[in-house]
Amino acid sequence: QYTPWDKTQNFAYLSGGREIAKDDFKVGDKVIVKTEAGTDMGQVIKIDQDSDEEIEKSSFILKKANPGDLEKIAKKNKQKKKTIKVCEELVKKHKLPMKLVDVHFSYDGGRIVFAYIAPERVDFRALVKDLARHFHKSVRMHQVGVREEAGFSGDIGPCGQPLCCLKFLKALGNVSTELIYNQQLSHRGTDRLSGICGRLKCCLLFEEASYKELVKNLPPIDSIVKTKRGQGRVVNRHILAQSIDVEIEKGTIINVPIKDIK
Repeated sequence: QYTPWDKTQNFAYLSGGREIAKDDFKVGDKVIVKTEAGTDMGQVIKIDQDSDEEIEKSSFILKKANPGDLEKIAKKNKQKKKTIKVCEELVKKHKLPMKLVDVHFSYDGGRIVFAYIAPERVDFRALVKDLARHFHKSVRMHQVGVREEAGFSGDIGPCGQPLCCLKFLKALGNVSTELIYNQQLSHRGTDRLSGICGRLKCCLLFEEASYKELVKNLPPIDSIVKTKRGQGRVVNRHILAQSIDVEIEKGTIINVPIKDIK
């Protein structure tokens, strides 16, 4: 992966055509890669020798980045603020409804990628022409969502811990309101269940599997069960507490741990 907000790319070969071995690199290594677009620096985020994902045969890893390579990129990155400012001025010139959030410089110096957020599709062809004319490089615009922005520029979440999307959750999925009801959180309201990006918290998604597993232990609503106080109908379920509310007679409801259901 070249940046936290861009898509990942799979590599299977080293320079010279040798297949990459499991021990050649480790997760977190910075590597210099060659693709059809040019030479760039990326970071190893996953090692999977059994992957069936498509591999571009024209792309390969040249080497593990050395201190000189890292220093070269660090010097380029010092120009980020200045480069974004130039782009922002051109965005205003063309009156485009977009917000710039980051910029990436390729290792070979031939390309610049601007990351931006926009509420709708933006016609930035004139902007790209002006940017290419100013920087004398190939320019690409990459639209990211508010979740992706939080994932590379955020800090601490409402829970007091580093953002999941910043720390470990790299594959962001579709976090829907259905998850709120599945996890019995509707009483909290969407404001308390929203992250700093303004969208529903990603933890709703990766905790869903645990809730689905736990709910298997509980009898369905309206089913008839036997308790120590007699037979009754299930009127509510408490997934995390692993208990149910049972109406044993009209108006009399008791809470029963699932282990005490006969």
